[in-house]
Amino acid sequence: MFGRRETVAMSVINFIDNYRRDAKFYIEWLTSKNLRSEMSRNKTLKDLHKGKRCFIIGNGPSLKHYDLNKLTNELVFTVNYMMKSDYFKILDSNYHLFFDPIIFGLNPEKEDDKENIELISKTKETNPDMTYIIPYRRRKNFLKLFPDHKFFFIYNYKTYTPLLKKASHLHRITPGFQNVIVYAINTALYMGIKEIYLLGVDMTGFLEHFEYNKINEQWGHSYFKTREENEKIIKILNEQKIDNEFYLKTYGKTFEHLKTMQTDVLANDAKLFNASEHGALDFIPRVDYEKIFSNEES
Repeated sequence: MFGRRETVAMSVINFIDNYRRDAKFYIEWLTSKNLRSEMSRNKTLKDLHKGKRCFIIGNGPSLKHYDLNKLTNELVFTVNYMMKSDYFKILDSNYHLFFDPIIFGLNPEKEDDKENIELISKTKETNPDMTYIIPYRRRKNFLKLFPDHKFFFIYNYKTYTPLLKKASHLHRITPGFQNVIVYAINTALYMGIKEIYLLGVDMTGFLEHFEYNKINEQWGHSYFKTREENEKIIKILNEQKIDNEFYLKTYGKTFEHLKTMQTDVLANDAKLFNASEHGALDFIPRVDYEKIFSNEES
């Protein structure tokens, strides 16, 4: 936890650095016809779902406690590797966000990557109308691998702070958020959505590789991982010296970004709710999932 002096110092540093990042973006915007075109195209998303509600679905294991068939006619955002879960077909999501850097390095010549490439490719068959939202600066490999998919691109480069205004302006440079869920909330705000419900956003993923979890396997994701996949992940974590301290710091930053985004939601006269009874996300108001639909069914 930073003291007041450290907080002020970091705020000044980030304020100056964001001017530098702005300048870099606008230089690229002036020199790149493609960037100008894509940022202009993002304006078609502005207030596209004005006044509506949406559900942002995380990949937490708590999803198993809810009847996802209730979301059939709802506006749904899914994230990262949800297509590995059986829930993906049920959700039939409208938008899917990828912002994990590892995903954009998929290589069709690597045996380990082929299954994931096939999973993403098949979403064109199972969810033909779904739109992907990914980072502009990571787009090249994805466009090559999935030329038939629908994409919108976000230029995520600034540092996210409470002083940063208008984070949701997707036709400009946006912050680089710590977690894909924050990107989804920010996108929903840009679309004019007024009620945002989180489901399966458990924020317990940092517990997945704890020793205790090898006994009860209650943490992690809603989808199944083979032993080979888990061993591969453990190997990468060890090679990159990513330990529990690193995980806890990144989750702390995620919570910080979610709290700042919660303020942005209120500033846009919108509402943000946590529809999951379970999980570590304790500061976003919880609502009973079943009661969201009870009035419509009565």
